[in-house]
Amino acid sequence: MSAVRAGERRAETLKRRLLAGLLGFTGTATAAFWILFFAGKIQATETEQDEAFERAFPLADSWMSTACMLAAWHLWKGEPEGHFFGVAAASSLLFLSLMDILYSLENRKYWPLDRDRLTMLLIHLWTLGLGTVTLSYLWKSFPSPPNET
Repeated sequence: MSAVRAGERRAETLKRRLLAGLLGFTGTATAAFWILFFAGKIQATETEQDEAFERAFPLADSWMSTACMLAAWHLWKGEPEGHFFGVAAASSLLFLSLMDILYSLENRKYWPLDRDRLTMLLIHLWTLGLGTVTLSYLWKSFPSPPNET
């Protein structure tokens, strides 16, 4: 194997593991949020409507969190299951962030922009960005089907 090819493989491994770390962090942070939320340690809502909206997410967030952590595990190890769980995690991240962003825009949750609302906005942008980056990376690295002759 040439030095250039070995360098390319190391760079690709580094990118894959960086993505795995980001997905693992996101899955773990989401699980921690819900544990703290249900333990009463985090107040994440301002109104009864917000509370009802927030309480509609634990099951979907659990799936997203699990998919993120499984993707992280398999991507880190370079296993093909990482692609499957990565796509599942990315689509979940995109769907959930778009739901949150639309709700927040329709209900003026970003303004006035104080510390709590900035945190919420950054979380929404994080999940939107990570979902997009994950899908893009996995699409580019997806193995091509064998040529049939």
